[in-house]
Amino acid sequence: MKEEFKLFVRKKPELIKYVNKGDTTWQKIYEQWSLYGEDENIWKQYGNSKEESSETNKSSTDTLSLAGIVDMLKKVDMASVQKGVNSLQKMVELLQGFTSKDDNVKQDSYKPRQLFKKFED
Repeated sequence: MKEEFKLFVRKKPELIKYVNKGDTTWQKIYEQWSLYGEDENIWKQYGNSKEESSETNKSSTDTLSLAGIVDMLKKVDMASVQKGVNSLQKMVELLQGFTSKDDNVKQDSYKPRQLFKKFED
């Protein structure tokens, strides 16, 4: 039964696009397929491949436009971007700490203590 569903999906590639867009889920499509089969009118709501290919071409030109760029920016999760920038900043600060000399520590000021030195009263 699983193989039959896979063959059905291969016959209707527009279903993949609907799932990728988030309009539906594979579970819903599988339930519809198991209830209604392949030849029902229910699959007309997903359109045919020719309409989808023209819509794909239209969307690819839209992504190059200003509206497409704005839509892409709306989808960006700013919290994850901020988290990435903060971790990058911490890494840079750590590397700077390794490369810069610390003026507070002077190696000349350290004098080793004599071994077996007795306390002077």
